[in-house]
Amino acid sequence: MKIILLLAFLLGMGTLQAQEKIQIKDLVSEEVIPFVKVLPVQGNPVLANLDGFFELNLSEVTAFQLKSSGYKDTIIQVAMLGNDRIVFLSPVYSQFEEIKVVPGENPAHRIIDQVIANRKKNSPTENNSFQYESYSKLNFTMDQNAFANIPADTQDSSLIGLRSFFGSQYLFLMESSSTRQFMPPGRDKETINAYKVSGFNDPMFATFANEMQSFSFYENQFQLLSKTYINPIALGGTRRYLFILEDTTIVGMDTTFTISFRPRKGKNFDGLKGQMFVNTNGFAVEKVIAQPAEASDAIDVKIIQEYVFIEGKKWFPSKLSSEIIMKAFKLNPNLPNSHIVGKGNTYISEIVLDPELRKRDFGNVVIETAEDAGGKSEKDWDSTRFYTLNDQERKTYKVIDSISGEYKLEQRLNLLSALLESKIPMGYVNLDIRRLINFNQFEGYRFGAGLETSKKLMKRIVVGGYAGWSTRDQTWKFGGFNEYRLYPKKDIRLKLVYQQDLVERGSHEYHAESSFLNSKEIYRQFFMRNMEYQRLGELMLSGYVTPTLKVKLIGNYQRIWFTDDYRFNAHTGQVLTPNEDVDVAETAIEFTWVPREKVMQLGVKRVSLGSKFPKLQVKYTHGWEGVFESNYDYNRLRADISQEVSIRGVGKLNWLLSAAASFDPVPLFLLNVASGTRLKGLGLTVVNTFETMLPSAFYSDRQASLFTRFTFIGWKTKLKFFAPQLSVHHAIGYGSMQHKSNHNVDFQTMDKGYYEGGIIFDKLLISGPTSLGLGVFSNYGHYADPTFEKNLTFKLSLLTIF
Repeated sequence: MKIILLLAFLLGMGTLQAQEKIQIKDLVSEEVIPFVKVLPVQGNPVLANLDGFFELNLSEVTAFQLKSSGYKDTIIQVAMLGNDRIVFLSPVYSQFEEIKVVPGENPAHRIIDQVIANRKKNSPTENNSFQYESYSKLNFTMDQNAFANIPADTQDSSLIGLRSFFGSQYLFLMESSSTRQFMPPGRDKETINAYKVSGFNDPMFATFANEMQSFSFYENQFQLLSKTYINPIALGGTRRYLFILEDTTIVGMDTTFTISFRPRKGKNFDGLKGQMFVNTNGFAVEKVIAQPAEASDAIDVKIIQEYVFIEGKKWFPSKLSSEIIMKAFKLNPNLPNSHIVGKGNTYISEIVLDPELRKRDFGNVVIETAEDAGGKSEKDWDSTRFYTLNDQERKTYKVIDSISGEYKLEQRLNLLSALLESKIPMGYVNLDIRRLINFNQFEGYRFGAGLETSKKLMKRIVVGGYAGWSTRDQTWKFGGFNEYRLYPKKDIRLKLVYQQDLVERGSHEYHAESSFLNSKEIYRQFFMRNMEYQRLGELMLSGYVTPTLKVKLIGNYQRIWFTDDYRFNAHTGQVLTPNEDVDVAETAIEFTWVPREKVMQLGVKRVSLGSKFPKLQVKYTHGWEGVFESNYDYNRLRADISQEVSIRGVGKLNWLLSAAASFDPVPLFLLNVASGTRLKGLGLTVVNTFETMLPSAFYSDRQASLFTRFTFIGWKTKLKFFAPQLSVHHAIGYGSMQHKSNHNVDFQTMDKGYYEGGIIFDKLLISGPTSLGLGVFSNYGHYADPTFEKNLTFKLSLLTIF
């Protein structure tokens, strides 16, 4: 038996040694060609993998044929193979005629129906836990087609420079390795163990490979560069897509069908086109090539995925490839196709199905960087890489690191990061963009400036201040703050504020966290009309007490001066006149809870990936009479619940339910104002507001509002500046006021119910990152005018990519 086993072992070794690896490349660009069909003269056909490699026993084969869509069929004689074992295919530059489908059952659809029926069984994130290691590499360079078009004898110095640079190195290179664990239905954790980026050391680049494409091709909504497309194999796929059976390959006991897909004519959705390789073993996706069905003038993206059959149980992704062509970035206007191209590959290894995982090992952090991830040695990298670095890659790290140091690229990246937070770095201080110019109905235009210390001066302490002057009330406002970042990983901060400024009458706002450029409430400030002067001293402690629950503890003391002839008659008989100031002392607690929110923890940076569940915010405030000179004892409560729900192939629904209450007789500035954003002229539409209600028209001691807006997917047009998108708006509000006679100013309550609806046509005019649209709204019910036309409100819609 030992002799037999030894002979079997030696025979197996001989067979393995006879198997040789051959790679297929494009003759023009010298790029690898994935999934080429290889037909040996003797033996069974095989498919090349994502990297263009396949294996053959050359001692038993005299020739083989290569077949791939877009390339000439080619026969290779084994005797003519070079020592490098690389073969080339010539691309075919021709236009294919429109495919006509004749009546009858489409054989491809019969196969795709099986794929859809087996989606849940074959999906990597269904049924089984798993664990794997991955290695990713991404580079940016010039399109190789352009490189090949540079004449060998050119005298153009710019072309010579491009050829010299890109012939020896890349423009950008990054690598990362990670460990991922997953437990269905949604427990997920990926730890980035190492990352290396040419010219930078910021961990934000370490996640770039994850953001290029969805992990598997079984998601209903497939993502490419964060844009969502409806998957061809989502439910109802054969109604949306046309599938064509192009080829059939028999390998052993299984058959692989090559099927092309593209959206059907007349269908209005963001779709994909490409090829899918379906294996009859479970009718699973074995390989896929996909890209957006509609080409972009700015960026084109193409992805490839390859799957392997693991442990005799299920098909699992083993290689993911992405290609980005940045058409908007042309390196030489006189050189065709001289775009910047990014190419990335992720290799998945050491896959284990159903490992022993524990629920308590998972949290809401789905991606995090290890503490030493950015400082791995070359020895560590040599044991991590799938392929050793070539001369181009080694030179890229050396040259780009040197350029980065000389031109301070890391600092420039920090500048961009600060700009997204509405700051302009100026050495040891940052200029606050939000303070430069503002506008509201009370102040008119407000001009000013704000400065705060940067991380260059102090990493965990921020000291800042501002001043501003407005045109209508011609009054200076100013303030300052100190913020101490006690524990950045949990975002625990202590903040002290002093300011002499304005506060909206009847507001009970949450403390804002989003930056100026990202806030959906940016336009809300424009409509503030009734305001009071305020002197405020405040102390706030905030941080995450659980991974999804943030708490803020607040204490402040305020002195308020009224800005008009407002008077308040308290139950005690005391009359508050405009000549008197009001002091209030408050404590408050504020909660923000996002159930099952997913986040990335990149060093000390916390980046939210959102949640499928509603977001809940609650703020409770108590006023203390008798603290120093404070005049009132009161309780105020506000609660908001909101959500964005995407409906595949239709659009998305945004809704907000907001309620507020003041439980004690207090002046109007401590009650609740309804959020109206109508002006006499043509205004701007503002989400989660009453579009037909004048600002500061309705006050209540108790009120509730429901705002809904459904945005349909946009219409596809061939015009770059016109891509209309319809939204439907509806809002309902109720309010009550128990002691309206205590206040000497005119206002309404919503006790009869305030109702409005409207439609918005967005993207009627598109220019760069900005688009203009038009909306029309009408209120109805008790507060509506008997003349229908007087209820109509017309508004502009302004959308940006920010």
